[in-house]
Amino acid sequence: MPAPRSCRFLALLPLLVLSLPGQAEVVFKGLSRTTEKVVRATVGLAAESCTAPDARVRRLYRRADAEIRQALEVYGYYAPTIDKTLGREGDCWQARFTIERGPRVGIRSLDVSVSGPAADDAILSGASARPDFAVGDGLNQRAYDAYKLELAGLARRRGYFDGRFATSVIDVHPEQLAADIRIDYLSGERYRFGPIEFEQTVVDPEIAARFVGFVEGEPYDADRINDLYAALLTSGYFQGVEVLTTPRPGPGPDVLVRVVLTPGKPRTWTTGLGYATDTGAKFRLDFRNQRLNEMGHQFEFKSQVSKVLGAGTVSYRLPDGNRHDEWFSINTGYKYENPEDSRSDEFRLGLQQNRRRRDDWHETRFVDYIHENYRVGDERGTSDLIVPGISWAEQPLLLTGRPRYGRRLKLKLSGTGEWLGSDTAFMQLETGGKLILPLGSNARLLTRIEAGWTIKDEFSDLPFSVRYFSGGDGSVRGYDYKTLGPTDIDGNVVGGANKLVGSVEFDAQVFDNWSAAVFVDSGNAFNSFSDMSLKTSVGAGIRWYSPLGPVRFDVGVPLDDDAPDSWRIHISLGPDL
Repeated sequence: MPAPRSCRFLALLPLLVLSLPGQAEVVFKGLSRTTEKVVRATVGLAAESCTAPDARVRRLYRRADAEIRQALEVYGYYAPTIDKTLGREGDCWQARFTIERGPRVGIRSLDVSVSGPAADDAILSGASARPDFAVGDGLNQRAYDAYKLELAGLARRRGYFDGRFATSVIDVHPEQLAADIRIDYLSGERYRFGPIEFEQTVVDPEIAARFVGFVEGEPYDADRINDLYAALLTSGYFQGVEVLTTPRPGPGPDVLVRVVLTPGKPRTWTTGLGYATDTGAKFRLDFRNQRLNEMGHQFEFKSQVSKVLGAGTVSYRLPDGNRHDEWFSINTGYKYENPEDSRSDEFRLGLQQNRRRRDDWHETRFVDYIHENYRVGDERGTSDLIVPGISWAEQPLLLTGRPRYGRRLKLKLSGTGEWLGSDTAFMQLETGGKLILPLGSNARLLTRIEAGWTIKDEFSDLPFSVRYFSGGDGSVRGYDYKTLGPTDIDGNVVGGANKLVGSVEFDAQVFDNWSAAVFVDSGNAFNSFSDMSLKTSVGAGIRWYSPLGPVRFDVGVPLDDDAPDSWRIHISLGPDL
Protein backbone atom coordinates (compact mmCIF):
# COMPACT_ATOMS: atom_id res chain seq x y z
CA MET A 1 0.00 0.00 0.00
CA PRO A 2 1.65 3.30 -1.01
CA ALA A 3 2.48 5.78 1.76
CA PRO A 4 0.33 8.90 1.97
CA ARG A 5 1.69 11.91 0.12
CA SER A 6 2.20 13.86 3.38
CA CYS A 7 4.33 11.02 4.82
CA ARG A 8 6.51 10.92 1.69
CA PHE A 9 7.06 14.67 1.94
CA LEU A 10 8.12 14.39 5.60
CA ALA A 11 10.54 11.61 4.70
CA LEU A 12 12.17 13.81 2.03
CA LEU A 13 12.32 16.92 4.24
CA PRO A 14 15.79 16.16 5.79
CA LEU A 15 17.23 15.67 2.31
CA LEU A 16 15.75 18.98 1.15
CA VAL A 17 17.23 20.79 4.12
CA LEU A 18 20.66 19.25 3.52
CA SER A 19 20.51 20.29 -0.14
CA LEU A 20 19.91 23.99 0.62
CA PRO A 21 22.89 26.17 -0.33
CA GLY A 22 25.10 27.23 2.58
CA GLN A 23 25.90 30.82 3.45
CA ALA A 24 29.35 32.00 2.52
CA GLU A 25 31.65 33.35 5.21
CA VAL A 26 32.22 37.13 5.02
CA VAL A 27 34.35 38.45 7.89
CA PHE A 28 34.79 42.10 8.90
CA LYS A 29 37.57 42.90 11.38
CA GLY A 30 38.41 46.16 13.13
CA LEU A 31 34.84 47.37 13.66
CA SER A 32 32.62 47.72 16.70
CA ARG A 33 29.62 45.44 16.91
CA THR A 34 27.17 48.20 15.97
CA THR A 35 29.25 49.46 13.07
CA GLU A 36 29.79 45.93 11.77
CA LYS A 37 26.03 45.35 11.63
CA VAL A 38 25.60 48.48 9.50
CA VAL A 39 28.51 47.55 7.22
CA ARG A 40 27.28 43.97 6.80
CA ALA A 41 23.79 45.20 5.91
CA THR A 42 25.30 47.58 3.30
CA VAL A 43 27.78 45.22 1.59
CA GLY A 44 25.92 43.16 -0.99
CA LEU A 45 28.52 40.38 -0.95
CA ALA A 46 27.58 39.48 2.64
CA ALA A 47 24.20 38.14 1.49
CA GLU A 48 25.49 35.72 -1.17
CA SER A 49 25.45 31.93 -0.80
CA CYS A 50 28.15 29.39 -1.59
CA THR A 51 26.48 28.59 -4.95
CA ALA A 52 26.60 32.19 -6.25
CA PRO A 53 28.30 32.40 -9.68
CA ASP A 54 32.00 33.30 -9.56
CA ALA A 55 31.53 36.32 -11.84
CA ARG A 56 28.85 37.74 -9.52
CA VAL A 57 31.00 37.14 -6.42
CA ARG A 58 34.03 38.91 -8.01
CA ARG A 59 31.87 41.85 -9.10
CA LEU A 60 30.39 42.30 -5.64
CA TYR A 61 33.86 41.86 -4.12
CA ARG A 62 35.17 44.80 -6.19
CA ARG A 63 32.15 46.89 -5.23
CA ALA A 64 32.57 46.16 -1.49
CA ASP A 65 35.19 48.88 -0.92
CA ALA A 66 32.82 51.64 -1.99
CA GLU A 67 29.98 50.13 0.05
CA ILE A 68 32.14 49.92 3.18
CA ARG A 69 33.23 53.54 2.76
CA GLN A 70 29.61 54.61 2.26
CA ALA A 71 28.55 52.84 5.45
CA LEU A 72 31.42 54.30 7.50
CA GLU A 73 30.76 57.84 6.30
CA VAL A 74 27.44 57.69 8.16
CA TYR A 75 29.48 57.60 11.40
CA GLY A 76 32.01 60.23 10.31
CA TYR A 77 34.82 58.00 9.02
CA TYR A 78 35.85 59.37 5.61
CA ALA A 79 39.37 57.94 5.28
CA PRO A 80 39.30 54.22 6.13
CA THR A 81 42.01 51.77 5.09
CA ILE A 82 40.63 48.48 3.77
CA ASP A 83 42.67 45.28 3.37
CA LYS A 84 40.69 42.44 1.77
CA THR A 85 41.13 38.88 0.52
CA LEU A 86 38.90 36.51 -1.48
CA GLY A 87 39.48 32.77 -1.66
CA ARG A 88 37.94 29.33 -1.54
CA GLU A 89 37.80 26.69 1.14
CA GLY A 90 36.17 23.41 0.13
CA ASP A 91 33.00 24.01 -1.86
CA CYS A 92 32.50 27.62 -0.73
CA TRP A 93 34.23 30.93 -1.19
CA GLN A 94 35.32 33.22 1.66
CA ALA A 95 35.93 36.96 1.90
CA ARG A 96 37.78 38.79 4.67
CA PHE A 97 37.95 42.55 5.20
CA THR A 98 40.33 44.13 7.70
CA ILE A 99 39.34 47.77 8.22
CA GLU A 100 41.08 50.64 9.93
CA ARG A 101 38.48 53.38 10.25
CA GLY A 102 40.97 56.22 10.51
CA PRO A 103 40.26 59.60 12.12
CA ARG A 104 36.66 60.62 12.63
CA VAL A 105 35.03 63.79 11.40
CA GLY A 106 33.74 65.87 14.30
CA ILE A 107 30.98 68.46 14.54
CA ARG A 108 32.67 71.86 14.22
CA SER A 109 29.53 74.02 14.29
CA LEU A 110 25.90 73.36 15.03
CA ASP A 111 23.10 75.79 14.22
CA VAL A 112 19.60 74.52 15.07
CA SER A 113 16.65 76.89 14.99
CA VAL A 114 12.88 76.97 14.79
CA SER A 115 11.35 79.84 12.85
CA GLY A 116 7.82 80.98 12.21
CA PRO A 117 5.09 81.10 14.88
CA ALA A 118 6.73 78.16 16.76
CA ALA A 119 9.75 80.33 17.56
CA ASP A 120 7.77 81.48 20.60
CA ASP A 121 6.63 77.94 21.50
CA ALA A 122 8.53 77.14 24.71
CA ILE A 123 8.33 73.37 24.10
CA LEU A 124 9.22 73.27 20.41
CA SER A 125 12.02 75.83 20.63
CA GLY A 126 13.14 74.96 24.16
CA ALA A 127 15.62 72.50 25.63
CA SER A 128 13.28 69.52 25.19
CA ALA A 129 13.54 69.90 21.40
CA ARG A 130 17.33 70.18 21.26
CA PRO A 131 19.44 67.41 19.68
CA ASP A 132 21.43 65.00 21.82
CA PHE A 133 24.61 65.73 19.80
CA ALA A 134 26.76 68.81 20.22
CA VAL A 135 29.85 70.59 18.94
CA GLY A 136 32.88 68.36 19.47
CA ASP A 137 30.96 65.09 19.07
CA GLY A 138 31.79 62.71 16.27
CA LEU A 139 29.55 63.00 13.22
CA ASN A 140 26.66 60.52 13.20
CA GLN A 141 24.32 60.98 10.27
CA ARG A 142 21.87 58.45 11.70
CA ALA A 143 21.49 60.57 14.83
CA TYR A 144 21.05 63.61 12.59
CA ASP A 145 18.25 61.92 10.61
CA ALA A 146 16.59 60.63 13.79
CA TYR A 147 16.62 64.12 15.30
CA LYS A 148 14.93 65.59 12.24
CA LEU A 149 12.19 62.97 12.49
CA GLU A 150 11.76 63.70 16.22
CA LEU A 151 11.60 67.46 15.67
CA ALA A 152 9.07 67.15 12.84
CA GLY A 153 7.02 64.70 14.93
CA LEU A 154 7.04 67.03 17.93
CA ALA A 155 5.91 69.89 15.70
CA ARG A 156 2.97 67.86 14.42
CA ARG A 157 2.01 66.87 17.97
CA ARG A 158 2.01 70.58 18.86
CA GLY A 159 -0.29 71.39 15.92
CA TYR A 160 2.17 72.70 13.32
CA PHE A 161 0.92 70.47 10.53
CA ASP A 162 2.29 72.66 7.70
CA GLY A 163 5.85 72.74 9.03
CA ARG A 164 8.88 71.92 6.90
CA PHE A 165 12.65 72.13 7.01
CA ALA A 166 13.67 75.38 5.35
CA THR A 167 17.33 74.38 5.85
CA SER A 168 18.75 70.93 6.52
CA VAL A 169 22.42 70.63 5.61
CA ILE A 170 25.55 68.78 6.71
CA ASP A 171 28.67 70.31 5.14
CA VAL A 172 31.50 67.80 5.54
CA HIS A 173 35.15 68.80 5.15
CA PRO A 174 37.05 65.49 5.35
CA GLU A 175 40.48 67.11 4.98
CA GLN A 176 39.74 69.25 8.06
CA LEU A 177 37.94 66.43 9.92
CA ALA A 178 35.11 68.88 10.40
CA ALA A 179 31.38 69.00 9.73
CA ASP A 180 29.05 72.01 9.91
CA ILE A 181 25.36 71.29 10.59
CA ARG A 182 22.57 73.74 9.88
CA ILE A 183 18.91 72.97 10.60
CA ASP A 184 16.03 75.43 10.44
CA TYR A 185 12.49 74.21 10.92
CA LEU A 186 9.86 76.58 9.50
CA SER A 187 6.75 75.77 11.53
CA GLY A 188 3.88 77.44 9.73
CA GLU A 189 0.76 78.46 11.62
CA ARG A 190 -0.36 76.43 14.62
CA TYR A 191 -3.69 74.67 14.19
CA ARG A 192 -6.40 74.90 16.84
CA PHE A 193 -8.93 72.46 18.16
CA GLY A 194 -12.01 72.45 15.98
CA PRO A 195 -15.44 70.94 16.67
CA ILE A 196 -15.56 67.87 18.94
CA GLU A 197 -18.06 65.26 17.76
CA PHE A 198 -19.14 62.11 19.64
CA GLU A 199 -20.61 59.00 18.09
CA GLN A 200 -22.01 56.97 20.99
CA THR A 201 -25.21 55.85 22.67
CA VAL A 202 -23.61 54.66 25.92
CA VAL A 203 -24.07 57.62 28.28
CA ASP A 204 -25.79 60.97 28.23
CA PRO A 205 -23.98 63.42 25.87
CA GLU A 206 -23.26 65.75 28.79
CA ILE A 207 -21.50 62.91 30.63
CA ALA A 208 -19.39 62.10 27.56
CA ALA A 209 -18.46 65.77 27.16
CA ARG A 210 -17.01 65.80 30.72
CA PHE A 211 -14.07 63.71 29.47
CA VAL A 212 -12.88 66.46 27.10
CA GLY A 213 -10.18 68.56 28.75
CA PHE A 214 -10.02 71.21 26.03
CA VAL A 215 -12.41 73.50 24.19
CA GLU A 216 -12.83 74.48 20.58
CA GLY A 217 -10.42 77.26 19.63
CA GLU A 218 -7.57 76.27 21.97
CA PRO A 219 -4.13 75.56 20.39
CA TYR A 220 -3.87 71.93 19.30
CA ASP A 221 -1.81 69.57 21.44
CA ALA A 222 -1.69 65.80 20.81
CA ASP A 223 -1.06 65.18 24.51
CA ARG A 224 -4.58 66.47 25.20
CA ILE A 225 -5.89 63.92 22.71
CA ASN A 226 -3.93 61.17 24.47
CA ASP A 227 -5.37 62.28 27.82
CA LEU A 228 -8.88 62.12 26.34
CA TYR A 229 -8.28 58.61 25.00
CA ALA A 230 -6.86 57.33 28.32
CA ALA A 231 -9.69 58.87 30.35
CA LEU A 232 -12.37 57.33 28.15
CA LEU A 233 -10.71 53.91 28.11
CA THR A 234 -10.22 53.74 31.89
CA SER A 235 -13.67 55.08 32.78
CA GLY A 236 -15.33 51.66 32.67
CA TYR A 237 -18.12 52.95 30.43
CA PHE A 238 -16.59 51.99 27.09
CA GLN A 239 -14.96 48.93 25.57
CA GLY A 240 -13.92 50.51 22.30
CA VAL A 241 -12.48 54.02 22.06
CA GLU A 242 -11.44 55.62 18.78
CA VAL A 243 -10.34 59.25 18.65
CA LEU A 244 -9.94 60.51 15.08
CA THR A 245 -8.28 63.84 14.28
CA THR A 246 -8.56 65.56 10.90
CA PRO A 247 -6.42 68.67 10.27
CA ARG A 248 -8.30 71.22 8.15
CA PRO A 249 -5.98 73.77 6.47
CA GLY A 250 -7.00 77.18 5.27
CA PRO A 251 -7.69 80.47 6.98
CA GLY A 252 -7.97 79.75 10.67
CA PRO A 253 -6.75 76.13 10.37
CA ASP A 254 -8.22 73.71 12.88
CA VAL A 255 -8.44 70.00 13.75
CA LEU A 256 -11.78 68.22 13.71
CA VAL A 257 -11.97 65.72 16.61
CA ARG A 258 -14.33 62.78 16.21
CA VAL A 259 -14.78 60.30 19.06
CA VAL A 260 -16.34 56.89 18.35
CA LEU A 261 -17.33 54.87 21.44
CA THR A 262 -18.75 51.39 21.96
CA PRO A 263 -20.18 50.22 25.30
CA GLY A 264 -18.21 48.12 27.75
CA LYS A 265 -19.50 45.41 30.03
CA PRO A 266 -21.62 47.09 32.72
CA ARG A 267 -20.87 44.50 35.44
CA THR A 268 -17.57 42.92 36.40
CA TRP A 269 -16.57 40.46 39.14
CA THR A 270 -12.99 40.16 40.36
CA THR A 271 -11.55 37.55 42.69
CA GLY A 272 -8.02 36.96 43.84
CA LEU A 273 -5.73 35.17 46.25
CA GLY A 274 -2.57 36.78 47.54
CA TYR A 275 -0.02 36.98 50.28
CA ALA A 276 1.77 39.81 52.04
CA THR A 277 3.71 39.68 55.25
CA ASP A 278 1.61 42.48 56.76
CA THR A 279 -1.64 40.56 56.31
CA GLY A 280 -0.68 36.93 55.63
CA ALA A 281 -2.72 34.99 53.09
CA LYS A 282 -5.66 37.01 51.81
CA PHE A 283 -8.73 36.57 49.63
CA ARG A 284 -10.30 39.34 47.58
CA LEU A 285 -13.78 39.58 46.03
CA ASP A 286 -14.93 42.70 44.17
CA PHE A 287 -18.02 43.60 42.16
CA ARG A 288 -18.56 46.71 40.10
CA ASN A 289 -21.45 47.97 38.03
CA GLN A 290 -19.73 50.61 35.94
CA ARG A 291 -22.83 51.90 34.22
CA LEU A 292 -26.03 51.75 36.24
CA ASN A 293 -27.76 54.19 33.90
CA GLU A 294 -27.04 56.63 31.10
CA MET A 295 -26.23 59.32 33.67
CA GLY A 296 -23.04 57.46 34.54
CA HIS A 297 -23.90 56.30 38.07
CA GLN A 298 -21.69 53.50 39.42
CA PHE A 299 -21.96 50.93 42.19
CA GLU A 300 -19.00 49.10 43.72
CA PHE A 301 -18.46 46.42 46.35
CA LYS A 302 -14.92 45.59 47.51
CA SER A 303 -13.86 43.03 50.10
CA GLN A 304 -10.69 41.54 51.49
CA VAL A 305 -10.28 38.84 54.11
CA SER A 306 -7.08 37.92 55.96
CA LYS A 307 -5.98 37.07 59.48
CA VAL A 308 -4.64 40.55 60.28
CA LEU A 309 -6.74 42.87 58.13
CA GLY A 310 -10.11 42.61 56.45
CA ALA A 311 -12.72 44.94 55.04
CA GLY A 312 -15.93 45.12 53.06
CA THR A 313 -17.07 48.41 51.51
CA VAL A 314 -19.99 49.51 49.36
CA SER A 315 -19.88 52.69 47.31
CA TYR A 316 -22.45 54.47 45.18
CA ARG A 317 -21.10 57.35 43.15
CA LEU A 318 -22.41 59.73 40.52
CA PRO A 319 -20.76 62.32 38.28
CA ASP A 320 -20.59 65.71 39.94
CA GLY A 321 -18.87 68.73 38.47
CA ASN A 322 -17.47 69.52 35.06
CA ARG A 323 -14.76 66.87 34.70
CA HIS A 324 -14.87 63.11 34.23
CA ASP A 325 -12.93 62.52 37.47
CA GLU A 326 -15.20 64.66 39.67
CA TRP A 327 -17.64 62.63 41.75
CA PHE A 328 -20.04 62.64 44.65
CA SER A 329 -20.16 59.32 46.49
CA ILE A 330 -21.89 57.60 49.40
CA ASN A 331 -19.73 54.97 51.12
CA THR A 332 -20.29 52.47 53.89
CA GLY A 333 -18.38 49.48 55.14
CA TYR A 334 -16.88 47.33 57.86
CA LYS A 335 -13.20 46.91 58.66
CA TYR A 336 -11.27 44.90 61.22
CA GLU A 337 -7.60 45.00 62.17
CA ASN A 338 -5.85 42.48 64.36
CA PRO A 339 -2.16 43.41 64.77
CA GLU A 340 -0.01 41.96 67.54
CA ASP A 341 -1.21 44.00 70.57
CA SER A 342 -4.54 45.44 69.37
CA ARG A 343 -7.93 44.74 67.86
CA SER A 344 -10.39 47.03 66.09
CA ASP A 345 -13.86 46.51 64.58
CA GLU A 346 -15.02 49.57 62.70
CA PHE A 347 -18.25 50.49 60.93
CA ARG A 348 -18.11 53.58 58.71
CA LEU A 349 -20.68 55.63 56.77
CA GLY A 350 -19.50 58.61 54.76
CA LEU A 351 -20.07 61.18 52.05
CA GLN A 352 -17.34 62.35 49.65
CA GLN A 353 -17.01 65.02 47.02
CA ASN A 354 -14.04 64.85 44.63
CA ARG A 355 -12.88 67.82 42.59
CA ARG A 356 -10.04 68.25 40.08
CA ARG A 357 -7.87 71.21 40.91
CA ARG A 358 -4.77 72.50 39.13
CA ASP A 359 -2.82 70.04 36.95
CA ASP A 360 -2.92 66.57 38.53
CA TRP A 361 -4.17 67.72 41.94
CA HIS A 362 -7.44 66.39 43.32
CA GLU A 363 -9.37 67.71 46.29
CA THR A 364 -11.62 65.49 48.42
CA ARG A 365 -14.07 66.87 50.95
CA PHE A 366 -15.60 64.28 53.24
CA VAL A 367 -17.56 63.63 56.39
CA ASP A 368 -17.56 60.19 58.06
CA TYR A 369 -19.53 58.62 60.85
CA ILE A 370 -17.37 55.98 62.59
CA HIS A 371 -18.52 53.49 65.18
CA GLU A 372 -15.62 51.46 66.57
CA ASN A 373 -15.08 48.75 69.18
CA TYR A 374 -11.42 48.45 70.00
CA ARG A 375 -8.77 47.01 72.27
CA VAL A 376 -5.34 48.63 72.52
CA GLY A 377 -3.08 46.73 74.90
CA ASP A 378 -5.21 46.21 78.00
CA GLU A 379 -7.53 49.14 77.18
CA ARG A 380 -10.95 48.48 75.72
CA GLY A 381 -13.42 51.01 74.46
CA THR A 382 -16.27 51.97 72.16
CA SER A 383 -16.20 55.16 70.15
CA ASP A 384 -18.64 57.14 68.02
CA LEU A 385 -17.13 59.87 65.87
CA ILE A 386 -18.39 62.29 63.23
CA VAL A 387 -15.25 63.38 61.36
CA PRO A 388 -15.25 66.01 58.59
CA GLY A 389 -12.09 66.68 56.61
CA ILE A 390 -10.42 67.73 53.41
CA SER A 391 -7.48 66.28 51.50
CA TRP A 392 -5.40 67.10 48.47
CA ALA A 393 -3.53 64.48 46.46
CA GLU A 394 -1.40 64.63 43.36
CA GLN A 395 -2.53 61.84 41.05
CA PRO A 396 -0.31 61.58 37.97
CA LEU A 397 -1.43 59.88 34.80
CA LEU A 398 -1.02 56.15 34.32
CA LEU A 399 2.60 55.10 34.72
CA THR A 400 4.49 52.10 33.42
CA GLY A 401 5.20 49.06 35.56
CA ARG A 402 8.67 50.39 36.37
CA PRO A 403 8.53 54.18 35.91
CA ARG A 404 11.85 55.99 35.54
CA TYR A 405 10.44 59.17 37.01
CA GLY A 406 7.36 59.90 39.06
CA ARG A 407 6.02 61.89 41.97
CA ARG A 408 3.03 61.66 44.28
CA LEU A 409 2.16 64.04 47.13
CA LYS A 410 -0.72 64.14 49.61
CA LEU A 411 -2.03 66.33 52.42
CA LYS A 412 -5.01 65.63 54.69
CA LEU A 413 -6.67 67.64 57.45
CA SER A 414 -9.44 66.15 59.60
CA GLY A 415 -10.90 66.50 63.07
CA THR A 416 -13.98 66.49 65.25
CA GLY A 417 -15.40 67.74 68.55
CA GLU A 418 -18.10 67.02 71.09
CA TRP A 419 -20.22 69.77 69.53
CA LEU A 420 -20.54 67.54 66.43
CA GLY A 421 -21.83 64.65 68.52
CA SER A 422 -18.49 62.81 68.81
CA ASP A 423 -17.28 61.12 71.99
CA THR A 424 -14.01 63.02 71.89
CA ALA A 425 -12.29 65.95 70.18
CA PHE A 426 -9.07 66.00 68.15
CA MET A 427 -7.41 67.50 65.08
CA GLN A 428 -5.06 65.62 62.72
CA LEU A 429 -2.77 66.69 59.90
CA GLU A 430 -1.21 64.06 57.64
CA THR A 431 1.22 64.53 54.78
CA GLY A 432 3.41 62.35 52.65
CA GLY A 433 5.11 61.92 49.33
CA LYS A 434 6.98 59.57 47.02
CA LEU A 435 9.62 60.47 44.44
CA ILE A 436 11.31 58.34 41.77
CA LEU A 437 14.43 59.66 40.03
CA PRO A 438 16.43 58.00 37.23
CA LEU A 439 20.07 57.03 37.84
CA GLY A 440 22.05 56.09 34.75
CA SER A 441 20.45 53.91 32.10
CA ASN A 442 18.80 51.23 34.24
CA ALA A 443 18.82 52.34 37.89
CA ARG A 444 16.47 54.44 40.02
CA LEU A 445 16.35 56.22 43.36
CA LEU A 446 13.05 55.81 45.23
CA THR A 447 12.27 57.95 48.28
CA ARG A 448 9.18 58.24 50.44
CA ILE A 449 8.19 60.12 53.58
CA GLU A 450 5.06 60.10 55.76
CA ALA A 451 4.21 62.31 58.73
CA GLY A 452 1.20 62.77 60.96
CA TRP A 453 0.35 65.11 63.86
CA THR A 454 -2.51 64.91 66.36
CA ILE A 455 -3.77 67.72 68.61
CA LYS A 456 -5.53 66.13 71.59
CA ASP A 457 -5.58 66.76 75.35
CA GLU A 458 -6.14 63.14 76.46
CA PHE A 459 -4.53 60.75 73.97
CA SER A 460 -5.98 57.70 75.75
CA ASP A 461 -9.47 58.78 74.60
CA LEU A 462 -8.56 58.20 70.96
CA PRO A 463 -9.80 54.96 69.36
CA PHE A 464 -7.44 52.59 67.54
CA SER A 465 -8.37 53.87 64.05
CA VAL A 466 -6.98 57.38 64.61
CA ARG A 467 -3.79 56.40 66.46
CA TYR A 468 -0.48 56.15 64.63
CA PHE A 469 1.67 53.01 64.40
CA SER A 470 4.73 52.12 62.34
CA GLY A 471 6.41 48.97 61.07
CA GLY A 472 5.64 46.61 58.20
CA ASP A 473 5.93 46.29 54.42
CA GLY A 474 5.20 49.91 53.51
CA SER A 475 6.66 51.44 56.64
CA VAL A 476 9.87 50.38 58.44
CA ARG A 477 10.88 47.01 57.05
CA GLY A 478 12.64 44.73 59.52
CA TYR A 479 9.73 45.20 61.96
CA ASP A 480 6.33 43.50 61.99
CA TYR A 481 3.09 45.25 61.02
CA LYS A 482 2.18 48.08 63.48
CA THR A 483 4.64 46.95 66.17
CA LEU A 484 6.39 50.33 66.48
CA GLY A 485 5.06 53.07 68.74
CA PRO A 486 4.67 54.03 72.39
CA THR A 487 3.98 51.15 74.77
CA ASP A 488 2.05 50.72 78.02
CA ILE A 489 3.53 49.49 81.32
CA ASP A 490 3.18 45.89 80.12
CA GLY A 491 5.12 46.54 76.90
CA ASN A 492 2.09 46.47 74.60
CA VAL A 493 2.28 48.85 71.63
CA VAL A 494 -0.61 51.30 72.07
CA GLY A 495 0.15 53.77 69.27
CA GLY A 496 1.12 57.42 69.29
CA ALA A 497 -0.20 60.88 68.57
CA ASN A 498 2.41 61.56 65.89
CA LYS A 499 4.26 59.63 63.20
CA LEU A 500 7.35 60.13 61.05
CA VAL A 501 8.60 57.51 58.55
CA GLY A 502 11.08 57.82 55.68
CA SER A 503 12.83 55.55 53.22
CA VAL A 504 15.59 55.72 50.59
CA GLU A 505 15.92 52.86 48.09
CA PHE A 506 18.30 52.16 45.20
CA ASP A 507 16.88 49.91 42.49
CA ALA A 508 18.79 48.54 39.45
CA GLN A 509 17.39 46.46 36.61
CA VAL A 510 19.19 43.13 36.19
CA PHE A 511 16.92 41.37 33.66
CA ASP A 512 13.94 42.42 31.55
CA ASN A 513 11.34 42.10 34.31
CA TRP A 514 13.63 41.77 37.33
CA SER A 515 15.53 44.27 39.44
CA ALA A 516 17.55 44.25 42.65
CA ALA A 517 17.29 46.84 45.43
CA VAL A 518 18.95 48.00 48.62
CA PHE A 519 17.19 50.28 51.10
CA VAL A 520 17.28 52.18 54.38
CA ASP A 521 14.03 52.73 56.33
CA SER A 522 13.64 54.82 59.45
CA GLY A 523 10.67 55.99 61.52
CA ASN A 524 8.37 55.50 64.45
CA ALA A 525 5.17 56.64 66.12
CA PHE A 526 5.49 58.82 69.23
CA ASN A 527 3.54 61.18 71.47
CA SER A 528 5.77 64.26 71.24
CA PHE A 529 8.75 65.34 69.19
CA SER A 530 10.79 65.78 72.36
CA ASP A 531 10.71 62.01 73.04
CA MET A 532 10.85 60.89 69.40
CA SER A 533 12.98 57.75 68.97
CA LEU A 534 13.33 56.62 65.35
CA LYS A 535 13.87 52.94 64.52
CA THR A 536 16.12 52.20 61.54
CA SER A 537 16.56 49.16 59.33
CA VAL A 538 18.58 48.30 56.23
CA GLY A 539 17.99 45.59 53.72
CA ALA A 540 18.00 44.25 50.19
CA GLY A 541 15.46 42.67 47.91
CA ILE A 542 14.39 41.68 44.44
CA ARG A 543 11.44 42.90 42.35
CA TRP A 544 9.48 41.08 39.69
CA TYR A 545 7.43 43.33 37.43
CA SER A 546 4.50 41.00 36.82
CA PRO A 547 1.44 41.74 34.65
CA LEU A 548 -0.42 42.52 37.91
CA GLY A 549 2.22 44.94 39.16
CA PRO A 550 5.56 44.85 40.98
CA VAL A 551 6.04 41.96 43.42
CA ARG A 552 8.66 42.78 46.09
CA PHE A 553 10.65 40.29 48.14
CA ASP A 554 12.71 42.10 50.79
CA VAL A 555 14.87 41.15 53.74
CA GLY A 556 15.01 43.89 56.38
CA VAL A 557 17.56 43.98 59.20
CA PRO A 558 16.79 46.28 62.16
CA LEU A 559 19.76 48.26 63.51
CA ASP A 560 18.34 48.64 67.02
CA ASP A 561 19.58 46.38 69.80
CA ASP A 562 16.08 45.95 71.29
CA ALA A 563 14.48 44.76 68.03
CA PRO A 564 12.39 41.60 68.53
CA ASP A 565 13.80 39.97 65.37
CA SER A 566 17.30 39.96 63.91
CA TRP A 567 15.79 40.08 60.41
CA ARG A 568 12.41 39.83 58.70
CA ILE A 569 11.19 38.85 55.25
CA HIS A 570 8.70 41.21 53.58
CA ILE A 571 6.58 40.28 50.56
CA SER A 572 4.30 42.88 49.01
CA LEU A 573 2.48 43.68 45.76
CA GLY A 574 1.60 47.13 44.46
CA PRO A 575 2.72 50.04 42.26
CA ASP A 576 5.88 52.01 43.02
CA LEU A 577 3.81 55.18 43.42
